[in-house]
Amino acid sequence: MGKRRTLQPGRIFIYAFLIIGSIIMAYPMVYAVLGSLNSMETFYLHPWLPYPQELYLENYTVLFTPAFSKLAPLWKWVLNTLIRIAWYITIPGTVAVLAGYVFARLKFWGRDAAFLYLLSSLMIPGIVFWIPTYVIMARFPGAGGNDWMGQGGHGFVNSFGGLLLPGLVNVFYIFMLRQTFYTIPADFEEAARVDGASTLRVLWDIYLPMLKPVLTVLVIFEFVNIWNDYQWPLIISSGNREIWTMSLGIQRSLLVTAQLKGYPPGTSIQDYPFAFALATVATLPLVILFLRLQRYFVEGVQGFALRG
Repeated sequence: MGKRRTLQPGRIFIYAFLIIGSIIMAYPMVYAVLGSLNSMETFYLHPWLPYPQELYLENYTVLFTPAFSKLAPLWKWVLNTLIRIAWYITIPGTVAVLAGYVFARLKFWGRDAAFLYLLSSLMIPGIVFWIPTYVIMARFPGAGGNDWMGQGGHGFVNSFGGLLLPGLVNVFYIFMLRQTFYTIPADFEEAARVDGASTLRVLWDIYLPMLKPVLTVLVIFEFVNIWNDYQWPLIISSGNREIWTMSLGIQRSLLVTAQLKGYPPGTSIQDYPFAFALATVATLPLVILFLRLQRYFVEGVQGFALRG
């Protein structure tokens, strides 16, 4: 018979700490879901844990009414966000794979200096780049009525170009892919070269299948980053409602709720249950994505931690 394992006091403490920590971290999400199933009146009956006394779904059904879509086309804004996500996964992801391969496998003069130069940009807070990036987008030659000196128009301000052009090179992803390439034995590439494979063929057939876990981490990071991005869309696209993203759309949706739910005209009220319903709907894609890819995500994060 196998030896019976006994729990050590230290392990019991660790498990208890992790369980309590998980409950604390899950509490805001549970609170939001329960709060979204309440009316304004019943929400304040149990403010610490607003469990519904009866199922109240108006906060969700109002999202699918034509009147809501007319005042706040949330689903169009979701589509705009998904377009940004697909763009920023494809382009920076491709750049990261190619640049990671170059910095890890190719040998040329100035390679390490160029890589250190790229890494140095990670030390600068992103907010520092907002003003110069905005000026570049507004004065982009030939765009939005600008002449070739960047004058006379609005450039890419309040247009999709302003949402899609900045940030096409992600230095952190390049670093992550470079470190991953270092852990893959060069024998695989040498064998493929003997068989006559080109560089792109080696990348596609040899490396990409091995990079699946770390690319999954890249997809999840970028999806969450773009889905939650609020500040840059507010700066570059707040004047054009047609290209708003999900984050801006939620703010607009909260402003039109009062008249849709029958409150008197001119009422200024913060409908917290409806805000929680919007937050729940906005969080669902992220939860589904993580549940679908969590196995690869854990593999990628663990592997990158060991390599780093």
